[in-house]
Amino acid sequence: MKEAKEWVKEQKVSIEEILFDDLYERARERGVERVRQAVDEGIVREVAMVSEADCIMEIFSYPIARMIVASVESDYLVRRYALAEAKKAYESMKNEEGSFIDYLAREMGVEVSGNEIYFTDYLKYAPTWDINWKLVNREMRKGYVLLSKSEVARLIQEAIRKKIYNELAFAFAPPEVKKVFKDEILGIKNKVIFKEEKRKVGEVKEEGFPPCIKNLIAAVKAGINVPHVGRFTLVTFLNAVGMDIEEILKIFASSPDFNAEKTRYQIEHITGRISGTVYATPKCDTIRTWGLCYPDEYCRNIRHPLFYYRRRARK
Repeated sequence: MKEAKEWVKEQKVSIEEILFDDLYERARERGVERVRQAVDEGIVREVAMVSEADCIMEIFSYPIARMIVASVESDYLVRRYALAEAKKAYESMKNEEGSFIDYLAREMGVEVSGNEIYFTDYLKYAPTWDINWKLVNREMRKGYVLLSKSEVARLIQEAIRKKIYNELAFAFAPPEVKKVFKDEILGIKNKVIFKEEKRKVGEVKEEGFPPCIKNLIAAVKAGINVPHVGRFTLVTFLNAVGMDIEEILKIFASSPDFNAEKTRYQIEHITGRISGTVYATPKCDTIRTWGLCYPDEYCRNIRHPLFYYRRRARK
């Protein structure tokens, strides 16, 4: 927040002091821990702060963590770290008064009043691929969407994630950072490489896709605005059969409302890359209820799209 930034400036602490002075050793350790937690757990955990010194070290650990992230030079890490810090903020917001959350929202550029948020900001930050967050399923009054306190905090979390990502996407750390944290950066980089490796379940055989999936892919590539449940079904299925993020992203590039950053975030959230939860492909009954089922002669006695694929892909 601006207040924290201004406080840090007032301390007139140099980069050299933060990186080399024994006084900031705890801040450096905590900075490394923040990045490691982002990679390993997908969230930066709160630490106990019982003294002013604890608070000061926590404040300085944040820019240290950012410098380490910039030094690794991985967009995957930048995205994962931004979300992990945003999740930390969300957990903190749960214990804050509504007035503070309003204040924080304004600083993030989100128009919030109590448990109401202006609909343009709602559409900008809500995970509308989830049917529960679709605007048609929400109560709106005079342009403001009515939400619970935790839902407001969830939207601010997304605003914070975007802010941190945009700040770090093209950031460069001072050369000294790579020297001071040489071993730590190498360890983090190796973990990132491991996590980025493609999950391959053999060769993806598109000819074995069930007709519901083929129809969804054809609709997306044709520029038809596929409903959220259709996109969700498509992403979960393609992820389950071993297609990587970049390949899935290319399929959606023809969508009329395509936004690369938002689409990537949604795909990585659904596939568990940044959420920790891998969403399962819906069953045939669910897909049929959504009006997305186009059965062929091979669909008989099939209850799940993946069963269809496994049977047809063997041929």
